[in-house]
Amino acid sequence: MPGALDQQLFFFLNADRGLPWLDKAWAVLSSFDFWLPVFILAGLLVAWRGGFRARAMLACLLLSIGIMEGGIINPLKKTIGRHRPLDSLADARSVSLAASKPKLLALVEPLKIKPGDPVDPPAVGKSLPSGHTSNMFCLATVLTAFYRARGAWLYLAAALVALSRVATGSHWPSDIVLSALGSVAVTLALLAFYAWLWRRFAPRLVPRLAAGHPELIRTA
Repeated sequence: MPGALDQQLFFFLNADRGLPWLDKAWAVLSSFDFWLPVFILAGLLVAWRGGFRARAMLACLLLSIGIMEGGIINPLKKTIGRHRPLDSLADARSVSLAASKPKLLALVEPLKIKPGDPVDPPAVGKSLPSGHTSNMFCLATVLTAFYRARGAWLYLAAALVALSRVATGSHWPSDIVLSALGSVAVTLALLAFYAWLWRRFAPRLVPRLAAGHPELIRTA
């Protein structure tokens, strides 16, 4: 069980404040299914209409998320085995959008709000790291690397998504802090590796493209 401060911060964000619009906002931010069509459409537009920098950014983003999901996030969840608040606290709240299809219709449907359901023995823990938080901070870091200030605003969006994971009962506050820091560090390391690979191999594999773009990540 996380420490007292972690629990206090969790209940501060997860508390029922009698504001349905706030619960709905947290649930929307926390819903991967709600935002998936937006991400897919944005990715397709970038691949179709974007130039070299936009397409390189998209490739680095997809590769980084794939590496983190398969090689870091999922293995760590199994290794750490930390239990989610909903599996640990009866007075935690689960807040989520209705199971509508398409998910956009959930905006006009009542929220699904349920109490925590501790089980003994506890279910397999999947609380740390937070996949939503890790992926959003990866997105913000990649876009900031390629576009500087024009991409840095996404850190605010990433922070709101991370907070929504606590507010909806899915994660402890320390989960999102550790996930955000770890995601930024891993993403920066991966970007440096991609840039090295491009300088090392692109002149031989794609000489014309490399001649016009000697650096993979060029922000000027």
